Amino acid sequence: MNAAEQNLLAGAESLPPAPGFVAGPRRAGREAFERLGLPTTRQEDWRFTPLAPISAHAFGRGDPAAPVSADEVERSAGRPFGPRLVFVNGRLRAELSSAHGVQAGLHASSLQHAIAMSPGLVEPRLARTAPIDGSPLAALNTAFLGDGAFVHVSGGAKGGVVELVFVTVARQGPAASFPRVLVVADPGSEATLVETYVVLGDRPAFTNGVTEIALGRGARLDHYQVQDQPASAFHFTTLSVDQGPEARLSTHASALGAAISRSDVLARLTGEGAEAVVSGLYMADGRRLVDNHSVVEHAVPRGTSRELFKGILDGEARAVFAGRIRVLEGAMKTDAHQSNSNLLLSRDAVVDSMPQLEIYADDVKCGHGGTVGELDPEALFYLRSRGLTLPRARSLLIYAFAREMVDRVALPALRDRVGRLVAARLPEGEQILEAA
Repeated sequence: MNAAEQNLLAGAESLPPAPGFVAGPRRAGREAFERLGLPTTRQEDWRFTPLAPISAHAFGRGDPAAPVSADEVERSAGRPFGPRLVFVNGRLRAELSSAHGVQAGLHASSLQHAIAMSPGLVEPRLARTAPIDGSPLAALNTAFLGDGAFVHVSGGAKGGVVELVFVTVARQGPAASFPRVLVVADPGSEATLVETYVVLGDRPAFTNGVTEIALGRGARLDHYQVQDQPASAFHFTTLSVDQGPEARLSTHASALGAAISRSDVLARLTGEGAEAVVSGLYMADGRRLVDNHSVVEHAVPRGTSRELFKGILDGEARAVFAGRIRVLEGAMKTDAHQSNSNLLLSRDAVVDSMPQLEIYADDVKCGHGGTVGELDPEALFYLRSRGLTLPRARSLLIYAFAREMVDRVALPALRDRVGRLVAARLPEGEQILEAA
């Protein structure tokens, strides 16, 4: 390992003792990262995403006790719209959190508490779906396994909402945090989970999160991730989902900040009749880079998946989309479709779009597609002829392109928040929102 990798892994060997089902994966994660190191462009899944800028900083693990006020959290993450758990550098801070409004059947706590108090719920699912072999960042997160968030949705839960806010504090120096989330949804349950990622401080921040979700028969989960971090941040998340029969997952990511951001999604449909809807909106300007990788794996018959990602790039920004639908042998009657659309606002912006299909079964209906384009000059001319200034006309068309993805957020308060974050990146975004 080089010095940067050693800094990121520092402290993993001296974590407090833990039960075997925690200590074992923790050790395996540490050994895997020592073997693999940070990904390089020589690896196929990372060939468009150089991580060399990370090596310029000596990241140390952020202090979970770092001073943070409730006002700072609200300014960064927005006002709470329901129960909210706040984690600072990966650890729950009760004084910043609120359980007000938690619905019956929905339980959220620190992962550390759940490991101690509910090992029977945690052990069968923890570190079981997120792969570490060949996944260096998931391995690095697992090396620090032991704390984070645990959400249990019992069969009696019908539509409750929980928001998890992960704050990386980088004020004294470059800071790294490793948020971990485990969600267990019992058969027939329904819930909405929101993950919000923010950074406080102007020093470089490295956030590396892993979320594991297990959906029982007929469970329904609406899942959202919102990332709005400064240009001094590096942000990585891994979402791994196992879906039982007739389970429905809808997951939507809004990647709007960070110098380099990467989202990895692995959704496995292991029960017949399962459905996965995977979508995301990403925006980048300057020399920022945003990367979305996904694998939707149909392992059994009669599964359905829909995937749609849209990106808006300006300046010298770069985006990567690599989505793969895998239909395994025997997964007949699969219905899967994938699409990626990109809007380039400058000649120097670049996108590498790679939708892919791997089909090993007969009697399936699968398709994929991708588009890359610019603002329509005829539409701009029409708006200008109606009296709009060029900045307002451009903002209106850009917002209209993004609006489809904003509207995919079913939670009204969160949809409003994401819409305002998008508008804030447009020259006359506020005026567009007022007129909407």
